Amino acid sequence: MGKVISFINLKGGVGKTTTTVALAEFLTYEFKKKVLVVDLDPQTNATILLINQDVWKKANKNNRTIHQMFFDEFNKTKAFNIQTSIIMKTSNIAGGNANLHLLPSSLDLIDLSDRISELDVNHETNSNSIPILSNHLTKELINTYDYVLIDCPPNLGFITLNGIYISDYYVIPVIPDILSTYGIPQMLNKIEFSKRKIKRLKSSYNLLELGLIVNKMIKNSGLHKTTLETLQNGQHLSKSDLSYVPTLFTSIIYQRDSSCRIADFEMKPNTIKQKYSTNYIDYKNLAAEFINRTNE
Repeated sequence: MGKVISFINLKGGVGKTTTTVALAEFLTYEFKKKVLVVDLDPQTNATILLINQDVWKKANKNNRTIHQMFFDEFNKTKAFNIQTSIIMKTSNIAGGNANLHLLPSSLDLIDLSDRISELDVNHETNSNSIPILSNHLTKELINTYDYVLIDCPPNLGFITLNGIYISDYYVIPVIPDILSTYGIPQMLNKIEFSKRKIKRLKSSYNLLELGLIVNKMIKNSGLHKTTLETLQNGQHLSKSDLSYVPTLFTSIIYQRDSSCRIADFEMKPNTIKQKYSTNYIDYKNLAAEFINRTNE
């Protein structure tokens, strides 16, 4: 039975997309899982981490991205086909992995931003707007995978709601500094509000928190150490009535020499260990913990 996990943070630059893609690659290459990555972010970063730009251009030209899925909703057309839109072999490791699939995003989603905002305002009265993705990514299709990982935009708007509507869990990647963790209480409040909103549409809905993943940890940074200790002690760095802090993953992703090369698709590593180099153990431990948490 496939498990769906949304990766959410309202702040950019916290390693959300890198974490999503790294986990997808480790789950497939190291743990032999079948994984689908759904890129809901108009910035399209997860997409270009998993396929080269020529493959993306072809998919975009042929209406095989999530842009077409939302475009159909606005224009009452039926050009989008999820079966032909999912790219079946992705990653730059050893020529790609047949068990790592991608539903790509598109920069063209930005052109729909105004109309998306209209749906964002009206989705409480328009119950058909939140389940758009679920109409295509059905339970039957989800169950052909071990994991579906959804890279959400840095907001809790209409597109993200489409992702968490079909999700079993959510993860919050963070950097251990004040700016990246300050908004956690507000984000948790918004997620809870969104869950209540969705539950009115689907009474069986239950989105579970999987935890915080600490990214880009600098070992010698006093600020990072202090922030990590604060989070580990269940404390927030901002003033809020919300005293709860999601459980931290014990596996931490450190800022290392190889970190900047991971995002270069044009590199052609032969193995996952070669690609992730000094970050290999960090991500392997994280993937193992991720599997354990989703199995509990």
